[in-house]
Amino acid sequence: MSTLALQKAGLSKAQVIAATTLGTALEYYDFTIYSFFAIQIGQLFFPAASPVNQFLLSIGVFGVGFVVRPLGGIVIGGYADRVGRKKAMVLTIMLMAASCALIATAPTYAVAGMAAPFIVLGARLLQGFAAGGEFGPGTTLLIEHASDNTRAFFASWNFAAIALGIALGAVVATIVNAALPKDALLAWGWRIPFLLGIVAAPVGMLIRQRLEETLGGEADRDASAHAYAAQASTTPAARKAPASSTDTGRYAALKAALTTHLKLTVLGTFAELGGSVSVYITAFFLPSYAVRTLHLPQTAAVVSGIVSSLVLFVAAPLAGKLADRFSRKRVLVVSRVVLLVTVYPAFAWLSAEPSTLLLCAVSAFLGVFVAGHIVPVLVMIPELFPKPVRATGIALTYVVSASFFGGFSPFIASWLVALTGNVLAPAWYVAAACAVSLVPVIWLRDRTGEVLT
Repeated sequence: MSTLALQKAGLSKAQVIAATTLGTALEYYDFTIYSFFAIQIGQLFFPAASPVNQFLLSIGVFGVGFVVRPLGGIVIGGYADRVGRKKAMVLTIMLMAASCALIATAPTYAVAGMAAPFIVLGARLLQGFAAGGEFGPGTTLLIEHASDNTRAFFASWNFAAIALGIALGAVVATIVNAALPKDALLAWGWRIPFLLGIVAAPVGMLIRQRLEETLGGEADRDASAHAYAAQASTTPAARKAPASSTDTGRYAALKAALTTHLKLTVLGTFAELGGSVSVYITAFFLPSYAVRTLHLPQTAAVVSGIVSSLVLFVAAPLAGKLADRFSRKRVLVVSRVVLLVTVYPAFAWLSAEPSTLLLCAVSAFLGVFVAGHIVPVLVMIPELFPKPVRATGIALTYVVSASFFGGFSPFIASWLVALTGNVLAPAWYVAAACAVSLVPVIWLRDRTGEVLT
């Protein structure tokens, strides 16, 4: 199906991957940019607060995006399962561009008063909603465009795009900070990276419009949905569930994921827990941990963040290739076990001999195995959901796991350090998350190389 679809659409495999993952990269570019300019945003939009509270309020506005991500995943994932993956992806990139534009052009508190912080808050809510809805349709479309022997490789690029967006954000923020004096940076320079974030949207929308819809035409979608409903109604889970759980209406995919496929939804969420925690700790928490706790210079955090992101970008498609060749479970379990047993020694070595070079080396080493145990599970879960439920299923597993387990990981890690007084507590937290998330993998079926329906 995939080769024929690519030929019909006139797109190469590289163009399909680029069109699909551009929105994900843009979202994480925006994610990184906001965190780099949180101090300036706090000064301009929360001037009545103290410097510390300015920063906390700015970070708080940033954090609300995590709260609405699951809602975006459910709403836009259901839209993708009902109307089509391509339309959902065009919608998310438009929403992401709108959030960048709102922040880039937002009037400051001095101009608009209390309206100013609410504009930024609204932009972050919109961005979080779009981000939650982006990953499900994007990963689903990549998997459905791929051949039976390349699904993990295709899906891996959506995770690689996250790493690329983080790296680009860090690079752009570093250039802007280095090129402008502090007064210019505070007055208008901080807006430049957000304006750049808008540029990719029209290009992305044009490319995405050329993608072949993998859900099929309206007749095919209706036939597939009714066939699935008929098949699902014969399963034990469906017989115990309310009759509406196998309908073909607006919320059919969500109902099915929470009734007929509830066991898979729960197992998938906890199977992804280890990946969500490890990527947020190694990519986001570790650089700031090195500055605050190990007293390394701020430049070390920036450089290590870029190194970690680039390693993830390269390692993700390699992990996808290995998962296609040696099976999802084998690559997942090996990588997760290696990370489990090496994360504590890596943190201990860094704490004993802190340096920028060692920080980069530890970030790169951990990044390889983070990618190795995230990519396989990201393709395993959608392979187990049937097509009419697939995008919603990913949203309920990945987005919920990333938002709650992953998004709160830096806070939990910092809290553990303060509670125990042990600077190595974050390493134990990652190891525990990896151990817990190994258990549900036992019950997940490995569909490497199988034909999807």
